Amino acid sequence: MTTLFTLLLLLAQAPPPGLDQIRADMNLEHRAKTAVEFAAAAERNAEAAYSKGDIPGVTAELKNMVTGVEIAQEALEQTGKSALHHPGPFKAGELRTEEILVRLDDLERRMDSDERSILKGPKMRVQEIHDAWFEGIMGKKKR
Repeated sequence: MTTLFTLLLLLAQAPPPGLDQIRADMNLEHRAKTAVEFAAAAERNAEAAYSKGDIPGVTAELKNMVTGVEIAQEALEQTGKSALHHPGPFKAGELRTEEILVRLDDLERRMDSDERSILKGPKMRVQEIHDAWFEGIMGKKKR
């Protein structure tokens, strides 16, 4: 019991993986999940940077967010699995990117109008990937 508790404690304190660690993950579905979680953390970091008035920090974190979502997309493509026939990892990514998009909308509403342009590109890219996953899951089955 003590060993299990110690192991859980060590895992809980592990630093979040960086992009290089995520890319090195050989399990493609795990890589995708970790990358989307990285993207969600980057979005939260962008919000925190905005709260501090750190616009360059916001831009950097938005770039990290997009990179995380793109890594997830690439990993899921590399599995060779169809979103229609194996929806689990695609659905997880789709749901998480939906949450990211909602948070980006909230951030956009808090921003001054002249600052909102930094969100446009990253938000569009996340939306594109989200929509592709959604359409893949909801696509029609061939008979």
